[in-house]
Amino acid sequence: MEERPKLPYYDPDYCLKIAKRAAAICVGFLIFELLVLLVVDPRSGRCPGWAQLADDGKFASFWIFVAFAAPSAFWICYVVFYWDYYSQKTYDDIAYKQQTFPFLNFFKKPMHAPRELNIEQVFLLNFNRLFLEVCIAWCLFCAIPIFLMATSCTSVPRYFGF
Repeated sequence: MEERPKLPYYDPDYCLKIAKRAAAICVGFLIFELLVLLVVDPRSGRCPGWAQLADDGKFASFWIFVAFAAPSAFWICYVVFYWDYYSQKTYDDIAYKQQTFPFLNFFKKPMHAPRELNIEQVFLLNFNRLFLEVCIAWCLFCAIPIFLMATSCTSVPRYFGF
């Protein structure tokens, strides 16, 4: 494989480290959530049967919240396992696509072949920072069921004055 020129603000090794850590955190959150739901007895608490009861009589099960968080944990693991493909696709998207907003490309002819890489014309998006921020948001999304369990089913909010 030919050596590709290094892009400014995109380091695939750094992004892989971040993705591995995010995958470990998301899987850890998912395992912790499942352990809490399976091991802790909810009958005597404020959330009987791990269901959050509303004032109008409706309820939402915490199993559903965990079921929504699980695909995001599996997706970040998928990104880590297939990092070579993902990294190459990201490089191509940054380097060879037109660097304008998509709605401005609506009236232009589509590109049929990738143009030559010109580092000066590459949109200087700090992809390393963007990827870090997306992975942090991904981990926080996986932690939503934990926060909901802590605030709804325990007396933790009373300690903070809520």
